[in-house]
Amino acid sequence: MEESRKTAVTPDELKAMAEAVYTDTVKIRRHLHAHPELSQQEKNTSEYVRSILDEHGIPYSPEVAGYGIVAQVGSADGGKKCVAIRADMDALPVCEATGLSYASENPGVMHACGHDVHTAILLSTGILLKKLDDAGKLNGAVKLFFQPSEETVGGANQMIQAGFLHNPEVSAVTALHVDPEYPAGTIVLKYGPMNAATGSFGLTIRGKSCHGAHPDGGIDSIVVSAQVITALQSISSRFMAPTTPVVVTIGAINGGTAGNIIAGEVSMRGTIRALDPVTMDKAKSLFVQICEKTAAAYGASAEVSWADDYYPALINDDDVTKTVEDTVDEYLGHDMVRLMPEPSLGADDFAFFTQSVKGTYFNLGVTKEGDPVYSLHNEHFAPDEDAMLNGIIIQTASALKLLEE
Repeated sequence: MEESRKTAVTPDELKAMAEAVYTDTVKIRRHLHAHPELSQQEKNTSEYVRSILDEHGIPYSPEVAGYGIVAQVGSADGGKKCVAIRADMDALPVCEATGLSYASENPGVMHACGHDVHTAILLSTGILLKKLDDAGKLNGAVKLFFQPSEETVGGANQMIQAGFLHNPEVSAVTALHVDPEYPAGTIVLKYGPMNAATGSFGLTIRGKSCHGAHPDGGIDSIVVSAQVITALQSISSRFMAPTTPVVVTIGAINGGTAGNIIAGEVSMRGTIRALDPVTMDKAKSLFVQICEKTAAAYGASAEVSWADDYYPALINDDDVTKTVEDTVDEYLGHDMVRLMPEPSLGADDFAFFTQSVKGTYFNLGVTKEGDPVYSLHNEHFAPDEDAMLNGIIIQTASALKLLEE
């Protein structure tokens, strides 16, 4: 090993480096928060991220998957490893009501899910890694995925399909997400399944329209739809074990044209969620069977279509999760570790990364003691910026440890 590679950075040195860039992290985050952009519209966000990377001499790819960026610090030459870290960049169609001095300047758009925090932390992590690489203390390569479209079309999968987990080959990947349910600065870990697989569907029930005074002359698609909706709840309650969570949601329904006409057609949209691929496949098969058979029992028909926005279940790798937990122990103390008691039936397209390479997704607590807890996607959501310091430290230190394993 080269002499310059023999002296690894100590926890105290790394924490001091993180503290030195923290003021700039806050500036970056506040700029991003004031200028949010929706999924597939992250043009200015992407330009801003590239300007920070340019400022610190961090090379990056041309835009990918719309406005995504993949930067790389260090080299995997000579058999060294390459690991990756991901942050999402898109905002939500939410009217901000925080009253912050740096509140959204884009009406009706807000970083209500903390992606501004994720991006600011990853930029600062990249800056620290570049300093370490310049000092000869980065034993490998780290790819930085600045990802668009997490909230809609799954930008993660698009970046993976573009080949950015290769050349050099990524051996492990991590990402963090803000979590208002935990105290600011705590690191929330989950071994194994963390988030659900989710798939969107469209469902059309076709009956036969007729005058409301003569229902026997038609097939009431609204009545049939009511029976179908009720029957679908049996997927979770009767076809799955009580310990195997499945959620079937009808989120939108439309049918009928007048109060005195039997509706000939009803359309519905919704989602199915499950925590593993086998359960998801079983639930989707049952969904189609129940829709078609129930409709047929009333002389109607059912047509099910599946959208392309399928997200797989997010299943964390135990070894990578343990590395992050050990990192928190070493750098922050074990009292800053929290373990999720159960998985969430929410979804995140980081699951495409963990499906492709071993990795872990962890949460960063962002609620200051005594402050109200506002959930993600809420117009009052205002994470405690002080938590970002621990995010930078743990993202950077975890990458260093993963390179050495």
